[in-house]
Amino acid sequence: MALFRPKDKINIFTDFDMKRYRDMGFDTIFLDIDNTIAVPNTGICDERAEKFIRDLEETGFKVVIFSNNTKKRVELFKRDIPVDYNCWSFKPLPFSYLKTCKRMNTAPEKTIVLGDQLVTDILGANLSGCYGIYCKQLQEKDSAITSLNRRIEKFIWRHILHEKV
Repeated sequence: MALFRPKDKINIFTDFDMKRYRDMGFDTIFLDIDNTIAVPNTGICDERAEKFIRDLEETGFKVVIFSNNTKKRVELFKRDIPVDYNCWSFKPLPFSYLKTCKRMNTAPEKTIVLGDQLVTDILGANLSGCYGIYCKQLQEKDSAITSLNRRIEKFIWRHILHEKV
């Protein structure tokens, strides 16, 4: 069950220590949108998330918005931010992670995945050889599918990983 274990955990995306991870040799970061860097279904990228993306780039990271959402949703979110993206990522299946790493001219071992779900973001990161960082969700309210994932996730945290989050 180590496939569900994140390599690291943070409370909110702004707690991500860019310099530390850059110094560790990471050069790319895949960012989940909803409930990781944005409140779900709010549309556009807010100032805090936009600053975070720009700071990542200034620190030397290649940034990819990496989402299971539609192209329309991802493009609405990123608006005028010139950042790469991958929609319909089919997380947690590893092929999309690996294909995006190749497109970004990086290796999975140099790629961080920042996301709020064990069963999509973290499992996919681990299956593909990326470094998965779990970020607590921004809000409790979820879609129906995500609510099911959260129940599975609670079971995994308590009974398999033996952790409280």
